[in-house]
Amino acid sequence: MKLAYTTVFDPGFNTSSNPAACNGSHGTHGKPTVSYTATSSGAGLESWGVNGHPASFGATNAFVATEEPPNPAQRAEIENNETSKGSAPASVLSIPVAQESIAVIVHLPASCTATSASAPGRLVLGNQTLEGIFRGTISKWSAILDGGDQLTGLGCSSAITRVVRLDSAGSTHILKRYLNLINPAPFKTETAKEQTWGEVSEGGANTVWPAAAAVVRPAKTGDTAEVAKVAEVAGSIGYASLANARANAAFVPPAGGSGQATFWAPVQDSGTTATKEKFGDPSTGGETAGASTANCAKVKYSSAPPSVQETWQAVTTATKEKGYTLCGLANQLVLTKFSAYPGTSLEEELTASNFLSFELEKKGGGGQQLIAGNGYAALPKKARQSGGQRHQAGRLLATSPGNSRRSVRLD
Repeated sequence: MKLAYTTVFDPGFNTSSNPAACNGSHGTHGKPTVSYTATSSGAGLESWGVNGHPASFGATNAFVATEEPPNPAQRAEIENNETSKGSAPASVLSIPVAQESIAVIVHLPASCTATSASAPGRLVLGNQTLEGIFRGTISKWSAILDGGDQLTGLGCSSAITRVVRLDSAGSTHILKRYLNLINPAPFKTETAKEQTWGEVSEGGANTVWPAAAAVVRPAKTGDTAEVAKVAEVAGSIGYASLANARANAAFVPPAGGSGQATFWAPVQDSGTTATKEKFGDPSTGGETAGASTANCAKVKYSSAPPSVQETWQAVTTATKEKGYTLCGLANQLVLTKFSAYPGTSLEEELTASNFLSFELEKKGGGGQQLIAGNGYAALPKKARQSGGQRHQAGRLLATSPGNSRRSVRLD
C-alpha cells in the first residue's frame, strides 16, 4: 500500500479542494498534514501492540494501513491497550479503502524464451500450476504448459527459484489466501509443521512457506526489495502489488512485452478444472508502461462481514472471476474512540476521521476517484455495501466541528 498513500491518498488529502479533504480553508489552527511511513502489514500491526510489541497510538501512528487486517486474537491484543475500558471496548475498525491486484512476476532463465497463445512474449499461469510452483511440486520451468505456453531454449530445463517477502506482508496474505482456494491440503512447512495455505497466511506464520519450495528471500523488507530480487535473479518467480511491480522499470517494457525476460504473468480466471482455460491480466492496460488500474473492478469478495467492527482477515476472491482473480482489499485500521487509548488527542481523532472520509469519497477529486489509474482500483460497489464503510465510519468516528482542528502529523 506504500504507493497508494505516498502518491495518491496523502498528497490528495493535503492539497485537494475536495470538501472531504483539508485544504487549509477550515478553522483557525492551520491545516492538518498526513504523512505515511512505509513498513509492512506485520510491522504496522505490531506497532499497535500485536505479538506482544509495545503499542503506540499517538499522532505519529494514528492509523495502520494493511492488506492483512487483524484476526480476532490480534484485534483483542490491540484492544487490551485501552486505558479507560467501559462496558464495551473501543473497537478497532478494519475499513477497506482500495483494491489491489497481486502480480505474479517472472524472470525467465538465461537461454530460455517464452510465448503463449493468449499472451505473446509471456507465459500464462493456470491456477493449479501457480499453486504447485509455490507449494514446490512444480520445480522446472519446462513443466509450465498452460494455455498454449511454449518455452524454448536450453535454459528452460532449469529449476524455478521462488522469491518471497522477507517480512510479514499483506501481499503474502492475499496470495496465500488465494492459493488456499486452489488447494487447501496441508503441506510440510519450513518449520516442520503440517499446515495449510490458510494457516500460514496470517500472524506469525505469514513468513512461513512449504519446505519443498526452498524459497529465497531478499536482504531487505518490502515489495520493492522483492521485485528487485526477481529482476536480479534469472530463473525466478515472485509476487508484488501491481503498483510496485510497475514501479520497477524491468517489468514495464513497451506495449506487449514480446521477447522480454521479465514480465508479470496473466493468471487463470476460469476456475481450477475448466476445459477451456481463460486468463486475466492484473492490469487493465496489460503489460505496458502507461498508467492503468488494477483489474479488480468486477471481483466478488467472499466472507466479507457485515460490519467494519468485525474481522476482515478471511475475505478473499474466487478462482473464477470476470477479470483478474488474485485481488485483495487494502484496509485502514482506526479506532472508534481514540481517547480510550494512551497518547491520543482530539486533534488526532479529527484528522484521522477527515482523512478516512477523503479516502472513501467517490466524487470531486476524492480518494476513490484518484486511486484508479495508479496501479490500484476503487472499491467495488458490492464491497462498499457489504461493509457499509463510509456510513459506519461516519457514525463511529463522529467528531467535533472542524474549527477545532490543529496541525497534526500522522504516520
